[in-house]
Amino acid sequence: MGDTHDDMKPKRIVFVTVGTTSFDALVKAVDNTEVKRELFGRGYTHLLIQMGRGSYIPSKSSGEDGCLAVDYFTFSSSIADNLRSASLVISHAERVEKKKLRKKGWGTLETEFYRNAGSGSIFETLQLRKPLIVVVNEDLMDNHQSELAEELADRKHLFCASPQTLLHTITNMSLESLIPYHPGDAKPVAKLINQFLGFPDD
Repeated sequence: MGDTHDDMKPKRIVFVTVGTTSFDALVKAVDNTEVKRELFGRGYTHLLIQMGRGSYIPSKSSGEDGCLAVDYFTFSSSIADNLRSASLVISHAERVEKKKLRKKGWGTLETEFYRNAGSGSIFETLQLRKPLIVVVNEDLMDNHQSELAEELADRKHLFCASPQTLLHTITNMSLESLIPYHPGDAKPVAKLINQFLGFPDD
């Protein structure tokens, strides 16, 4: 078995995660030939998809034909190792759940937050300093519910896309433009949540 040029190419993994739910639109989007071609053209060698409860089965590829190697799985007890080994992460912004909150003098307020499965993988990826594209599931969410991902994108911590715009986002993304996320200071997050709730800034 002689070494080939492809054997010498450094392994660069794109890890896609949809969490515990199903997000077939995202899995279909990354399984798109043009998306895979663009990723391969950008130097990525492997595409690993965690597809959750989805019914769409992506196309596997060994990568021996000079294209992106593709594999998938449904669930894992932990995706921490997948996140650590990834060169690029594409994550879902999961369905939100409604919570009722009370604040003295404001009555009962109803708001919506990202469920922890989505936001957990997002912030874990940011803390690992991995380039991240967050894909919003527009079938499950109103437009205003993508504000957290869009806010983090505005702050240059990540890229935000929909399944329909994923190819455009990958084609035009500049990883050098991303600003590392520094956890620890809760004030900006608290301020953002207060804005969503309609509370005045303290």
